[in-house]
Amino acid sequence: MKKQTLTLALLVFSTAAMLAAAGCKKQVEQTPEQDQGPERNPTTEASGEVFVTNGTWTARVNGVTRYTGTDYIAAIQAACNNLTAGRTSKETVTIKNSGSSGNSGGAIKAVNIPSYTILDFVGTTFNCNSNDLLIVPVQGDRKTQIEVRNLRVTGNPRYGIWFKGCSNMVLSNITMSLTAGLGIRVDHSTAATSNLTINGNINISGSGTHAIETYGVDGFNIGSVTCNNTGGCAVLLNQSRNGSVGTVTGSYNNNGGGYATFRVANNNGPNVTCAKVYSRNSGRGFFSVSGSNGTTVTTVDIANSTSHGIFLEDASNTRVNGGTVSGGHPNVQHVRTTSCRTAVNGQVYTAANGTW
Repeated sequence: MKKQTLTLALLVFSTAAMLAAAGCKKQVEQTPEQDQGPERNPTTEASGEVFVTNGTWTARVNGVTRYTGTDYIAAIQAACNNLTAGRTSKETVTIKNSGSSGNSGGAIKAVNIPSYTILDFVGTTFNCNSNDLLIVPVQGDRKTQIEVRNLRVTGNPRYGIWFKGCSNMVLSNITMSLTAGLGIRVDHSTAATSNLTINGNINISGSGTHAIETYGVDGFNIGSVTCNNTGGCAVLLNQSRNGSVGTVTGSYNNNGGGYATFRVANNNGPNVTCAKVYSRNSGRGFFSVSGSNGTTVTTVDIANSTSHGIFLEDASNTRVNGGTVSGGHPNVQHVRTTSCRTAVNGQVYTAANGTW
């Protein structure tokens, strides 16, 4: 009897131990936190969203409605204004539908992006349809850590994007098909401006003046851009230094005028590089002027400029290291240059003054 009791106790103890071990194993093998659906990962969530239903715009932040009404710009602004106050990391507003600006009311009307904010338009279109040049789809003034992604702009903005006195700016995948105005402008009109990145698919056409312009930017990385049928330059750098530009592809940039597909001006530089200038039927192909210093263009493919193919005027330490120029008037000219070198069409030109 005692032997049977002892055997039964051992059996109960062994079974309990196996169950406990199985329980521990089950806890160890539960689904990891990061695999429990995208909603568990905050990087996949927009902090704010803006959408339209039957003509009514709604702005929500973290699921709370912050605006309903008919004003597209006001809805985006409401989402921006209700993100986390005093934040030191970026939060995102996703604009899910295309919209139109409406009339300006006689003053600049814009979405003013706060610091530490990403505006993601996810390929939707901001149509500027005011009867004047006073709409700015996205404006930033003395802000930092700001991004605009996947934006399409149509119509007649004053500027498609205007950042002034800002730092740590990123523009990605920007397309503009304009009837007037300037595409992207980044300047130091209100404070020092630094660290600009423009990347992804950048395609701007139809601007009344320049497609992309900087003034007073210290530190920039502009990728490859395509800018056609512009009233001014495809890319114009003024008083900007320590940066790089990829391939600038442009046609009919200020055709018949004096602007160029790629221009550096107003004491631009030093330490500026451009990988390539591809220019067709523009006023000029590459133009360095008014005290600009220290720009190097790796190669050019410039044809049928209505004025110069390459024009270096009042420039120093400027280089074009290879490529071809044809159909210019003339192809190459140096005026009042210092330590400049243009190597195109199998020839090298270093004279301070001359026409070739």
